[in-house]
Amino acid sequence: MPLTVTILTPDKALPAMQADHVTIPGAEGEAGIRVGHAPYVSLLKNGKVFIKSTNHANIIYAVRGGVAQVFQDKVTILTEGVMDPNQVSEADLLKRLHDLIAATYDDPIDEIKAKAEAQWIVTELRVAGKQVPDLGKFA
Repeated sequence: MPLTVTILTPDKALPAMQADHVTIPGAEGEAGIRVGHAPYVSLLKNGKVFIKSTNHANIIYAVRGGVAQVFQDKVTILTEGVMDPNQVSEADLLKRLHDLIAATYDDPIDEIKAKAEAQWIVTELRVAGKQVPDLGKFA
């Protein structure tokens, strides 16, 4: 019996997927999950979720932090955002990143939000296998 993988964000739920192995970007490092894994909960950092199955092509998503739970061969991922790297527009992401870096921030909270958004864009670019430009003041 395979793993059932569900990814949920505040505004959508991806269809459940079957997998033989799932790799998640845990806050303490990557974690691999197979059928029969012990119950487990992990905070997630921005990064790549890799879903491997012998029945379909491998699937990769970028996730924007969150938490993952493994229980009775079910992997549930709750995340702020999810992105399919096959759907990414490198030009749009680079423009958004450039706009964030070029802006000035009088309010420290606005600057923190901009840095978080820049980190998410960098994650999306990396998971999609794209070049990541120098972040300058956001590094």
